[in-house]
This record gives sequence, C-alpha cells and structure tokens, in this order.
Amino acid sequence: MTTLQQNKLQNIGKRLKTVAEIAAVRLSCEENAEGLYAVDVGTDHAKLPLFLLSKGDFCHITCTDINEGPCRAAEENIRSAGKFYAERTHVVKTDGLTGLDGIKINRVIIAGMGGELIVHILSDAEFVRREKEKIGFVLQPQSKEHILRRYLCENGYLITDEKRVEDAGKLYCVISAVYDGMTREYSLLEQYFGKQGLSARDELFRKAFLKKYTVLKNNINARSGKKDACREDVFLEEEKLFCEMKEYIERECPDADLT
Repeated sequence: MTTLQQNKLQNIGKRLKTVAEIAAVRLSCEENAEGLYAVDVGTDHAKLPLFLLSKGDFCHITCTDINEGPCRAAEENIRSAGKFYAERTHVVKTDGLTGLDGIKINRVIIAGMGGELIVHILSDAEFVRREKEKIGFVLQPQSKEHILRRYLCENGYLITDEKRVEDAGKLYCVISAVYDGMTREYSLLEQYFGKQGLSARDELFRKAFLKKYTVLKNNINARSGKKDACREDVFLEEEKLFCEMKEYIERECPDADLT
C-alpha cells in the first residue's frame, strides 16, 4: 500500500476515530478471545472498517448498507486498499442487520444514523440478543440520542460507557452497550444526557447541556400562554426535562451562569 493510501485510511475524522476507539475496547469475556469480528451497519464507503483493520484489533468486518451505490463504493475502496483488507471484509447489501444471523459477530457498530433508526435496526435483529454479554454494541446517533438510551435501558441493554466528541463544529455522543437482559430505569434527564455524562460533567457535556438548556428555555418562553393539543405530549416532556435540568444545576453546579 502506498503512503497516500495509508494516509487516506487514517483520515476519517474525530467522530469515527472515537467510534473506532470504543469499538476496540475488549469486553471482560474477550480477554483471551482470538479476535474481534464486527458488523459495520450503514458502512457507506467502508472508511471505518478499513481504519479498524489497519489497527490490527479486528479479524473480520462485515460491511452493510441498504443502498447499491454505497456498497459499490465500499467494495472499490476495499479493493484499492489491497489484499490484506479484501480478505478480511465482506460487503452485504441489506437493511440493517437483516440476514446476518449466521455470521460470527462480537461487535455491532451503528454510526451516523438517527436514534430512532438505530432503535429500529436493533429491535428487528433478535439474534444479537440470543447470548447475553457476548456482543459489544457501539452506537453513535446523529440525533435523538434520548430515544436510543430509552430503548436500551427498557429492553435489557447495559450502557457501559459514553464519550462525547466534537467534529467539524458538531457535537456527537458515542454509546457503548452490552445486552444482559436486565431492564433499567432512567430519569428523563439521564435519557437525554446519559448517566456517565451527568457524572463526569466534562467540557463537551457542559457544552451539549447548555445548548439544550437554552433551546428548551426559548421554546417554553415562546409558547407561554399558547396551547397546541397536537403537540401537548412533546411540550410536557420538554417542560419536565427543563425542570430536571434546573434541579441538576442547582444541585451539582450551583455557580453555573445559565441566564
């Protein structure tokens, strides 16, 4: 592989590098395992699989996409990368994880999709829940991360880690989880910001928190005295979340200036 090709493999941006970093973290049951076998759902140009294979932690990665164009682009990029990568990847045109229940998997990666779509993909793939704690899920929602967290905690998944990253001026959250079959209760605040984030309170968490707080405050002020029966449930959730955020600030960050 040429130096130019090697540089191209590494040029995937902070968001996907964070996904890769979390995907390579070993589960406790994998300490003596032979290697990692992943599915990258919605692979697009296969940039993430090629990056992961270049680091040496993964034995094989199945790259899936629902559209023909991205599948062809992925296959071309893999061919260009060389024999080493071609022997360790397989491109499948499919909807999410459909039809993959017969392949070896201990890592499921779904990055760059909305939280609702990720929920749909996971809920339709019963086979990933057959063996408890044997698959690590690395999920990076582009939007509605609270809907994803809500689904995970109510449907037997343990969120083991979360990491926020800023890439090209946008904030993203990468969630690591395993399925253990135990349901959990998350407050509305925890659904929106994650238990790990609320505990760590790092710079990017504070940035995301302040952005949401400002949006909610403006929304609530703008509709003060107005009624919209069609969106009443949304308004009530926003108001409840805003109250929980204010209580959190008063309890954990009393000196914060959020005026």
